[in-house]
Formats: sequence, structure tokens, C-alpha cells
Amino acid sequence: MRTAPALTTAGTLVLALAASLAVTAPAAADDPLRAFHEQEVVWAPCEEHLLRDVECAWIDVPLDYAAPGGERASIAVSRNRASDPERRRGILLTNPGGPGGTGRQMAVGDRPDHGFSSLGAQRVAEVYDVIGMDPRGSGASTPYLDCGTNYPVAVPRPTDEALSAHTRAVIAAQRTCESAHGDLIPHMTTANTARDMDVIRAALGEDEISYLGRSYGTYLGAVYGSLFPERLDRSVLDSAVTPEGMGRGVFTLQSEGYRANVERYTAWVAEHDDVYGLGTTPEEVLAVFERTRARLVEHPRYDQWPGEPEPWIYTADYFDEDIGYAARFQDQWSNRTTSLWYIVNDLPYPVVELPEEPEWPEWPDPGIEYDNVSLMMAVLCEAEWPTRLSDYHAGVREVRERSPYGVGAIWHVPQPCTFASHTPAPLVELERDGYPRGLVIGAEHDANTVYEGAELMADRLDNALVTVADEGDHTFYGREGMDCVTAAVDAYLVDGAPPRDALCAGRPRSEDPLRPEEPGGAAARVPDAGPHRDQLRTGPLTGDELH
Repeated sequence: MRTAPALTTAGTLVLALAASLAVTAPAAADDPLRAFHEQEVVWAPCEEHLLRDVECAWIDVPLDYAAPGGERASIAVSRNRASDPERRRGILLTNPGGPGGTGRQMAVGDRPDHGFSSLGAQRVAEVYDVIGMDPRGSGASTPYLDCGTNYPVAVPRPTDEALSAHTRAVIAAQRTCESAHGDLIPHMTTANTARDMDVIRAALGEDEISYLGRSYGTYLGAVYGSLFPERLDRSVLDSAVTPEGMGRGVFTLQSEGYRANVERYTAWVAEHDDVYGLGTTPEEVLAVFERTRARLVEHPRYDQWPGEPEPWIYTADYFDEDIGYAARFQDQWSNRTTSLWYIVNDLPYPVVELPEEPEWPEWPDPGIEYDNVSLMMAVLCEAEWPTRLSDYHAGVREVRERSPYGVGAIWHVPQPCTFASHTPAPLVELERDGYPRGLVIGAEHDANTVYEGAELMADRLDNALVTVADEGDHTFYGREGMDCVTAAVDAYLVDGAPPRDALCAGRPRSEDPLRPEEPGGAAARVPDAGPHRDQLRTGPLTGDELH
């Protein structure tokens, strides 16, 4: 049978256009997310004092993306408009880490009273509208996830008896949370937060986003790029986790990170035995620390800190924690070792006159939640955790011997996810297929997200890797003393330079050991109290201690 003669060019265009309209109109009408993508976003001054320099809004998203016509969630966002509108190149979505960290404050310009490093004062704020976000379930977003329970946290090297007691407390906490919010927990996932980010993009009228995420936020950014590769432009993953998700392995790596830091720290202490007298080899220094810990088990200290009205009990568990923290921050080794010297020698801290503290009325802002522990635990449960208690017990016993300082076995003990009743959805397989090459940042001695994770993430996504050498801190862009990292990120995000591997120096090690003075002598400096001391027994580690 003969075919019809070819149509004219004009006829072809007319028919093609008609066919296109016939196909796209129903498709648009059938788009289950159309109402969310086309919603009106109403910006207004933020109510919280800390956020007074930025605008705030709420953007509706489906609570369950499998049923977008059902219950809705509302995501609280902030915006710091690009300061150079003529050079504006879109929006920069951000996440501070966690999981469970809120992010509207990420858009704020740095001020001394903030207590954190935000992005509003960085060069990225010249060309991007910086967007902060309280992830679903946290902060000012609704519905709010609050399990109404304090999740127990283990000590760095728990005894077998303490491990059993901890396990019972964790079971009770998880049952309480599931009883209160069993309907919400399955929807509090990284993938759903990434989907929320894409609704935010569309609702703000943007074809693409650029992204900067820290710590856990690096995994969130990688998930977004894997789900929406055509929507991701430039991306920076600062202090990256491994690409395998937020399961147990990400956290158990922390104890090895602390062990490596303790090795380099005790070598430094041994080099300065003429100052501290704690040993001439790393092994001797560790032996002194262990003898001190054994004494603290039997006889805890009662310390009265300058300016504090009441004394508090300093235990062997605090000592384990303090050694780990001292080891991480090489620019503070001198001051922190002086603090440990008084403990090792069972001497009181010197009484000195403290300088007047500056008034920081805005930190912390009581109107802002910075970390949601309930959300953190819900997100961690998106991964499958071992259910055999013997696996945990074996891990704890190994860590007690091998790396008991810093976090020690805190993440090797059973966690709430060990006893979660719901079956998590499959994790998103990370890949970079269709969006530009980005930057991954990792520090050689970061104990929160170990350097191995940054290497694996950069390799998985074929991204450039910025390495911070001889550094134990965590998250670097825009931070004091990290000009090399900040310059590399700005060159890429702001100036459009292709992302390249780079090696940046960490903060310099302490060069002038601070000689302690026995009682009656003059103390050159107030010993450092150590971070987060009040969190060890009252609740889980959050924020910088995790991701």
C-alpha cells in the first residue's frame, strides 16, 4: 500500500504542536505535585530575633509522597536575598547537618552573638539567594516530631552492667516514641527531605538549585542530586559522610577517628615531657591517663569552676571524653593539656580572675530549636541496624580496649533503631548522572565524619576533593582559619571555576606549651573546661558531636 505524500513543513509544525498540546495538557493536569509546585509563597519578616535580618515563609509539601493528596506538612524556610542582584545566579539551598539540625539560621549574616557559622556574610550571599530550611519534623516546620522522651546516651566505655541498663532504657524510649508518633516516623527520611527541597525549588520559581550541605547534609545533597539530577547545578558537600547512608557504620567509624587523633596527640604530649611530665613516649602518656582514670573511678573530683556557684562531680567518663576532645583540636593542645595536667596530678585548678564575659543576648535564641533529637533518631532508622544484641556487645568490648576516648563506644551500644518496628524503605542509590561535577571537603583527622567518608563520597560522585591536612575539626567553609577552603568553594560557587582537587593546611599545632603552675603559683591561663560537658549524662550528643 502506498503511503501518503509528505506534509509541508508548515503542516508538520502545526500537527506537531497540536500533538504536543494534546499530550502535555493532560499530563500537567495529572501531575500530583502541581498544586505544591505552583503554590504562592508569602515572605514576611521572621519573628525570631536571631533571624531578624532575613525573610521567612512556609511551603506546603505532601507528608507522604506516595499519597500527595493526603495530609500535608509545612516546611519553614528563610531567605537572604543576593546582595548583588545583577549577578544573581539563583538560590543556594543549605543544610547544617544532624540529622535533626534546623537550618533557617544558615541564611543569617555572621555576628559575634550567633555562636555558629552561617552563610549570609560569605561571598555566596552576593550572587545567591541563600535559603535556610528547618527539615520536616523540626524547628518551625509542621507537623513537629517530639517523642516526649529523653533518649539515653552511653558513656565512652560502659561496663557490661551499664550496657544492659542502657539497652533497657533504649527499648523504653523507642516504644514511647513509636506510641506517640508511629504514624509520622516512616515519613521522616532523607529522601522525603530531598523531595521537599525540590518542592521548595519549584515553589520559588527556579529551574535549578545550587546546594551547600554540612556533615549529614552532604548525604542529603547527594540524595537530592540522585533523585533530581536535572535540577541540581553546583554543589558543595562539606565534611562528607560515607555514601552508604546513615546506618550504624557511619557512626562506629567515629571511635576509630578519635583513636587516630589520640595517637597524634599523645605523641605531641610526649615531645613536651619537659613541660608536662606525662611521659616521654605515647605509650607512657597513655599509661598515665589510664592510671588517672582508674583513680577517678574510685574517687571522682569535685571541681568548682571560676564563676560557677556550685561544684560538680568530674568522673572517669568525663576524663575519657576530655582526652578525645583534647586530641582532635591541635591548635588547642597546649591549653587542653594544661587542663588535663591538673586532673592527672589531682590538683585543684588555679583560682584566677575571669575577664568580663561579653553579653550575647541572642545565643541561644529561645525561639529557635537548633537540634531535634527525635528527628535525628527517626532519620537514622531509615537504614537497617543490626538486631542481634551480641553484635553490639562484641563491638563495645572491642572499643573499650582499642579506642575508649572521645565518643568511645557511644555508637557501638544498641540504639533506638535496633528496636524499631517499621521496615524502612529502600535507600536511594547515590550516583551523579546528569548534574555538574561538585566539591567534596574532608579533613584528615575529622572524627565526626572520618576522611575515608569524604574520599568514598568524592569517588562515588566523581567530585573534586578538597583535603584539609592535619586537621581534626569538622565543617570548614566560612570558618575562621580556613581561608584556603573558603577560597576554593567561592571560586567554584561564585566565580564559576571548575571544581578541582586541592590540599589546604589545617590550623597550626600548638607551638608554645603552657606550663602548668602548682597551687600558689601564677596560672597563665584558665584551663579549658572541655566542650559539651553537661550533655554527657543529660541527653544524647547532638549538633557538632554527631553530624
